[in-house]
Amino acid sequence: MKGLWVILFAIFLLPPSLQSKAQTRRVGTFDRQAIALAYYRSPQWAAELKQHRDELAEAKRVNDVERIRALSEWGGQAQELAHKQVFGDAPIPNILEALKPAFAAIEKEQTLSNIVPVEAPDKSPDAIDVTSQLLDWLKADAQTRALIVELQEQRK
Repeated sequence: MKGLWVILFAIFLLPPSLQSKAQTRRVGTFDRQAIALAYYRSPQWAAELKQHRDELAEAKRVNDVERIRALSEWGGQAQELAHKQVFGDAPIPNILEALKPAFAAIEKEQTLSNIVPVEAPDKSPDAIDVTSQLLDWLKADAQTRALIVELQEQRK
């Protein structure tokens, strides 16, 4: 009987960090389409485009035909991918990669186990919508946010 009391006493004295492990895992979710749109309108994407445009200008300056062709192909492919990610159901690995720093900060701040994209709002009690935090991280302007609202209205 003494052993049972010791075990019960030890359980009640567990640090809160260990006690929380038994709780349900909280998952962050975000509107995939909204974040794809915001990403392609973000300063991060603008910087990547500028880098490629600068590389293209340099390739043209030195008449590097092969590099010009490769960069031109990249531009067309990037535009097509962006369209499919925003308006279709194409996977978004490039966007997820770009958002890794935001995910890490939000997961820590909100004590989330991970963050995943969703097609529609997840109403489960363990799902925490972090779309607005990601929009803030992407520096989404008022026009981008208005476009997102329009897209969300069209899906209803």
